[in-house]
Amino acid sequence: MIWVIVLKLLIVYLSQLVLIVSAQKEKCPPSFDCGILGHIQFPFTTTEQQHCGVLAIHGCQQLSPSAPRTIQLGTSPSTSYSVLSVEPRTIFISDDKQQRYLKNKSCKAFSKNVTLPHTSPLASFSIKYNITIFRCNHSIKPSLSNDFHTYSNCSEYEIIYGPPNALTLPGFQWPSSLAPCSTTQLPVEGIPTDDPFQFLTSNIAVEVQLSDQCESCLRDGKGQCLLDTEGKFYCAAGIQKYFTFLTPTYTVYSI
Repeated sequence: MIWVIVLKLLIVYLSQLVLIVSAQKEKCPPSFDCGILGHIQFPFTTTEQQHCGVLAIHGCQQLSPSAPRTIQLGTSPSTSYSVLSVEPRTIFISDDKQQRYLKNKSCKAFSKNVTLPHTSPLASFSIKYNITIFRCNHSIKPSLSNDFHTYSNCSEYEIIYGPPNALTLPGFQWPSSLAPCSTTQLPVEGIPTDDPFQFLTSNIAVEVQLSDQCESCLRDGKGQCLLDTEGKFYCAAGIQKYFTFLTPTYTVYSI
């Protein structure tokens, strides 16, 4: 009967329309306008479309060029940082509290950890230019080579550090005599000297390393790196591919 055929076609069309609308909803543009930062691309995104990237920048919609653009790396307000600039896989941020510590030569600067996002199926994160700082009790007298520096002007502990992590060779191991000390990773600019306040910086370069799956998805031109409702990776096709795939075909029946 003709009404049965029409009803089946209508059901097929409506079900495909739902898929198309869903695809449009998750569709991510190739870039976002973020004001003074220019156009940003994956792996960065805006807070309005957080699913389109791995790090969302707040304030991109602000019209004023001087309006702050910030990023939050943790859940507390203290993990909010000002965004200075964005490169394809690196975002440069500023830690205002650390800047005050360094300016005042406060030993609190040596306890200021940067909380990076957890590794996900899309990406992992690291501080691009950093150094390992050891905080050691004054009673500890480690045996160290000339590559290490000691700063003794903090009342609670001594600060010990070697070369920046980028300059350590593969397989490098810290001296076992530093094992009792606590450590932190801090951003640097310049060559280490006897005064850590000369080369430590409040400007942080957070580098994004995409997962192999995501790299393959982007390299093959399949579409977008996204997470499903269970937090698992999938490579989403572009909206044009959805329309091509979902365009229904109709058979003309003669009555």
